[in-house]
Amino acid sequence: MEFASPHQFFTNDVVQRGLLHDSSFELIDVGCSGGIAALWRIFEPRLKALGIDPVLDECARLSAQEVNPAVRYVPAFVGLPDNHPFSQQQRNRPPTELNPWARLSSAAATEALAQRVSQETKLPVLNTWQAERLAEVKTFTLDELAGREGFTDVDFIKIDIDGQDLAALLSGEKVIRESPVLGMVLEVNFYGGTGANEHTFHNTDRLMRSWGFDLFGLTTRKYAAGALPNRFEWDCPAQSISGRPYQGDALYLRDAIGLEGQPALPPVSSGKLLKLACLFESFSLPDFAAELILKHGPIMGLDTDVSLDLLTRSLRHDEVGYREHMRRFRENPARFYRNGTI
Repeated sequence: MEFASPHQFFTNDVVQRGLLHDSSFELIDVGCSGGIAALWRIFEPRLKALGIDPVLDECARLSAQEVNPAVRYVPAFVGLPDNHPFSQQQRNRPPTELNPWARLSSAAATEALAQRVSQETKLPVLNTWQAERLAEVKTFTLDELAGREGFTDVDFIKIDIDGQDLAALLSGEKVIRESPVLGMVLEVNFYGGTGANEHTFHNTDRLMRSWGFDLFGLTTRKYAAGALPNRFEWDCPAQSISGRPYQGDALYLRDAIGLEGQPALPPVSSGKLLKLACLFESFSLPDFAAELILKHGPIMGLDTDVSLDLLTRSLRHDEVGYREHMRRFRENPARFYRNGTI
């Protein structure tokens, strides 16, 4: 996961000292091919996770190698029922999408490679999950699967299903609101039209803000035109080192300070605030974790000074503590310029 921090000193301290008490950290990963991201394992033994993917063999493989009994993998499609207003809108006004895929070098390379692929060459091509053995065609809402599997106090959701991601997001509105979910990573498209039913970044962003989330991270994957291909980023025909922004991942978190008092922000318990601080650190945002702890540390059961020192350690990578770090900033902010010595 691109946003993940290599340093989770504060989060590790919270888990090791049992500050989560009897509460689990609940994660739902929609589109879990490859397994849940490594950063979530720091919450073990309090981690409870549900991976959902339509590929039967991948869910079976992940289940066979999983050692945590609280982490389960379910083969299923996630989306909205046909009678949902969003689904009806798509039928009445199919999204134009204005998808430039056919004009991109990735599409041209994929087609050329597909003509050469054989059992002997095994050349890499793009995601071909549609060709795998899939779960039954029936589509479940995220709310249905979460309720069926006992996930009613969810803390984080990731959605990446190469298609109807916006519909999958809408299908989890109940569990997102009632848990309340603290954060999400969502795949977004930077192409498309103005229709409200299109899976575009602007539609996703508008929906997430209406639910009380704010944007804390955004990646872009660039794709070159087939008219003049550039090098691919990886050893497969996917994003290029230059080109147009085509897709990316958006990180949304609850801003418990900036949105405090606004009706879209649901009540957040002290236990949820503690998990939110852990999420900020885990996604390379120790500064916003520090802001949260400065205001709410005592009700989260934290030693504020110790917690701030741990967060500062992840930022500085030396032995300077929080108080000295802040003294240096107040004394001379110019030390924090690009070429300064903090």
